[in-house]
Amino acid sequence: MSSRLGERAIVIGGSMAGLMTARVLADHFEQVAVLERDHIEDHPAIHKSIPQGNHLHALLLGGQQVMERLYPGFADRLHAMGAVRVRLGKDNAIYGLTGKAYSLGGAVKEPRDLGIDTLCQSRGLLEHCVRQCTLESPNVSFEGDCTVEKLIDDKARVHGVVYGQDGGSRSLWADLVVDAGGRGSHALRWLKDLGFPTPEETSIGVDFAYASTKYRIPNYSEPEKLLFAVAPGGNYPKAGIMEQIEGGIFHLSLGGRFGDYPPADEDGFLAFTKSLHTPKLYELIKDAERVAEITPHRFPNSLRRHYERLATFPEGFLVLGDAISSFNPIYGQGMSSAALQVESLQNVLRERAEGTGRLEGMAPVFFAKAAEVVMAPWTLAANFDFAFPKTKGERPRDFEQGARYFLALEALMAEDQNVQLLVMEVFSLTRPLAALWSESLRGRVMEQVKKMAAAQ
Repeated sequence: MSSRLGERAIVIGGSMAGLMTARVLADHFEQVAVLERDHIEDHPAIHKSIPQGNHLHALLLGGQQVMERLYPGFADRLHAMGAVRVRLGKDNAIYGLTGKAYSLGGAVKEPRDLGIDTLCQSRGLLEHCVRQCTLESPNVSFEGDCTVEKLIDDKARVHGVVYGQDGGSRSLWADLVVDAGGRGSHALRWLKDLGFPTPEETSIGVDFAYASTKYRIPNYSEPEKLLFAVAPGGNYPKAGIMEQIEGGIFHLSLGGRFGDYPPADEDGFLAFTKSLHTPKLYELIKDAERVAEITPHRFPNSLRRHYERLATFPEGFLVLGDAISSFNPIYGQGMSSAALQVESLQNVLRERAEGTGRLEGMAPVFFAKAAEVVMAPWTLAANFDFAFPKTKGERPRDFEQGARYFLALEALMAEDQNVQLLVMEVFSLTRPLAALWSESLRGRVMEQVKKMAAAQ
């Protein structure tokens, strides 16, 4: 049975989500055209229109596994290009209120080999590697310096796009158009222009800002390659994360909330680092050589668009990635969430190819699956953000109960490495969130909750 679903597909946006989308579309369309508004160099570099590109980027294990399935040998290839392998539980450390630890709440005091590797690298290197892998598909083309202006439609179906390039406008027809244009997607305007309703939105006002730069630290002697300066709970709105990336460089991102933002000048940046609840990061960088500009970025709110709730949607059009849901970047979930959404699209396309061979009615099926993917990272991020009283949004009714549950779960991690591994897998998006409430684990956690309550 043929896997072909059409002659051409168009992907709007050539960043991480768009590139992965092009890869899965290449299995089902004769041609796949990626249209990217920025000028893209043939080497690791940051997109001009990605303001967070200069900041520390985490590729969670869930995202890494998807990329390995899309591009066999991906992790080894990225490592060969300079990415640094990190063994979770062993090569990463958290400096919290009680000193150095190996779990977010500080309960796990000794390193443990959890058998999970991740990779640390700049966003530019990661995206460059994904772009190279994607363009190895002979039917994928990539056009930079072009801006999609509108959708071409007829009778509630999208047939392509009009895009601007070199001072003029061009039309390109397609059987399917996928908008992976990120948080700045124009999909809402286009839907209105086509006479379709726009999705409901859920917003969480996190009022988060961060500033990042890179250092060369010749005498670095710490055993860990990934360091967190973060204190749990709502009383410590400032944090820092530093990781070793390609070229032996250390990438440092500082973050703050509710007006207490890290400055972009060197003296202010150092002073902010020194003001963290732990002196660790400051001690590492105070005499180091800064090798990059200090770049600030502000992230006012996490945003989720509920496309899965729409009763009608144009045929031949989909939206994916940050255009569906964008998270507080401190948790490093964005790229992995996008990868998992792409894998959902891949599954839907395969089902169509093996079934009807038609694209009609695909949008509600995909949006329902994408909503399931987004739920776990959104819930995890929201629970952490709502720990801060100034965070704006509708808190879950069981928020306090959930907070007690996670405190007890943290205590169990100190006793049981398997619990620590499970929590790590859930937070890395490789296990479902429901695994933390499995019947066998829930009983143990609730017993721990009672013990902690009795000890107060």
